[in-house]
Amino acid sequence: MFIHYRLSSLSVLLMTALCACAQVSAPVAVVPSASASASPALSKDTRTSSLAERVRKELVFLAGGTFEMGDWGNEQGLPYDGFSDGNSRPLHTVTLDGFSVMAYKVTYEDFDLFTDTVGEQRINQDEFSRKYRAPRKPAGVNWFGAKAYCEWLGKLTGLPFDLPTEAQWEFAARSGGKKVLFATDNGKIDKNRNFPWNRYDSSTPDIGSYPPNQAGLYGMLDFVASEWVNDWYDPDYYKTSPVLNPKGPEVGKPRNPDRGETEATKVVRGGATPQPAFGGFVFSRSSKKPVYYFLDARQPRPGYSGSRTTQFRCAVQQSTPAQ
Repeated sequence: MFIHYRLSSLSVLLMTALCACAQVSAPVAVVPSASASASPALSKDTRTSSLAERVRKELVFLAGGTFEMGDWGNEQGLPYDGFSDGNSRPLHTVTLDGFSVMAYKVTYEDFDLFTDTVGEQRINQDEFSRKYRAPRKPAGVNWFGAKAYCEWLGKLTGLPFDLPTEAQWEFAARSGGKKVLFATDNGKIDKNRNFPWNRYDSSTPDIGSYPPNQAGLYGMLDFVASEWVNDWYDPDYYKTSPVLNPKGPEVGKPRNPDRGETEATKVVRGGATPQPAFGGFVFSRSSKKPVYYFLDARQPRPGYSGSRTTQFRCAVQQSTPAQ
């Protein structure tokens, strides 16, 4: 028995050594991780192709039409948006051609793929911002980052992607221009059912966490969030806005000139506070500087980095459904 045991042990050792030699001499395939910032070309091409296919499937087409844009006021004729700085009056007629819009806002996962592909640095890498980063959370970017991503997506898909205009955004938030106050599934706020409410978490939830509006668009009213549109900001633009496909003024104006601000701003839309009635109506409008600055020094943040609350989605600027 002892001899048999020794022979068996020796056999096992020899087999193990032979296997080890075979492993050393055989070529080893290295599989890159999905989160690698410098993935091989094949992996990156696969990921961008997958992104393009998914975005096409998730587009929501709106046939266009005519609606009264802006704050229509309550039964007493008083503006709903009286507590915000949105400049959402006068009510004015707008007619839009058809367009398609992304059902979801762009996530950190997809924006990281964009910056990795084009050779830009990843956004929001400072200690404060990183805690709000997660693959399926909406990316907080500056206006130039949102614009660049939409144009890149256009090259990727062969579709005329761009940021939506302010009029397109409101038409979409109102599920085709309907007279609803909030961009939810029923036009109302039901906290923790169709609108996120968590006083202990000040970040926007993952995309798709709550029901879409009646057009099938998610997060057009979202927690501590607003969305970039293409338009420059002018508080008086509604007084001179053309009826057909308005695209905003040629030049922008500062948000608070009375406070000495001089930099032109871009329009942002959507809810930006925990209380939707304070800036979260479908017609509420405000503006921000297209580049996001550090608070402690008047220096822009690196690359396309932005506030975690400035998010975006892209639109296809063609009047027929995207094929």
